[in-house]
Amino acid sequence: MIDLDKVYFNSKAVGKLSSQNLIELKDILHNIDKEKSKLQESFFDITRKIESIESSLVWIDWFPARLFFKRNMSSKKEALFTLREKSKKLDCEIKNHQLRLEIKISDKLESIFGSLGYQFNNLASIDKAWDVTTSRRTDRVVERTAADNVIERKEVRLTLSDSSKILCDYQALNFGNANGDDLHIYPQFILMESSHDIALIDIQHVTIDFSFVNFIESEKVPLDSNIVDYAWEKSNKDGSRDKRFTDNYQIPIVRYGELHLKSKSGLNEVYMFSKPESAMTFKKLFDEYKSALMKDDV
Repeated sequence: MIDLDKVYFNSKAVGKLSSQNLIELKDILHNIDKEKSKLQESFFDITRKIESIESSLVWIDWFPARLFFKRNMSSKKEALFTLREKSKKLDCEIKNHQLRLEIKISDKLESIFGSLGYQFNNLASIDKAWDVTTSRRTDRVVERTAADNVIERKEVRLTLSDSSKILCDYQALNFGNANGDDLHIYPQFILMESSHDIALIDIQHVTIDFSFVNFIESEKVPLDSNIVDYAWEKSNKDGSRDKRFTDNYQIPIVRYGELHLKSKSGLNEVYMFSKPESAMTFKKLFDEYKSALMKDDV
């Protein structure tokens, strides 16, 4: 019987992920976000009124109607001018409604985080990166496969990014997330934000594990990956060719690298990379930065 029990790699709900020492900062961000939402509602309301007045003015400006609605036309233009001024002011307020966060770290930490950012760029430039969302054991006899596990994955992007909620001197190292909210890594915390909530996870509470993975690749092999062996599409339990299938063919086994990001608060994300060495170096630099950050706080 096929074992359908799956292991799911996804974090807890954003509202439950924050580190206790960052709850106060999270509350500040929440309050700023609520005020921003109110401003956006007012902005959209004014935008609708502007569109309505502009539409009526187009009709009034039609020559025969202009003679009868001259006074009305003047008052509408005055109202339109006032609304446009309010709209500009609100738009400016909305753009400035972010937490101006001054992140202070030592010169040593600055240097290490800079190296981490440089390696992140290297990791972002490799051929393929996937978010691994589930894994389950196979029944090699029933499924006629050489694979020990079947995983579900989705290709994601790694980018440098700015948050809509935080203004600071650092861009975040952003890991795309296929089954949840993106991870924005700042020098002191990881920010995750959903449409209704946010999480701030202390870097010191985050662990990254690295492992090499031999993966039976049914898709196109990435340009920067190494094929380490081949497996039969239909195989016996010992991995040999199942001769009952006449159209049987070989599939490349490719060596990838995996990073598993986790925390006691419930962060649980696994990423697979086509160039394992780049992922391994990122993990080493992250550990170096985390260690230096912990010493700096002592």
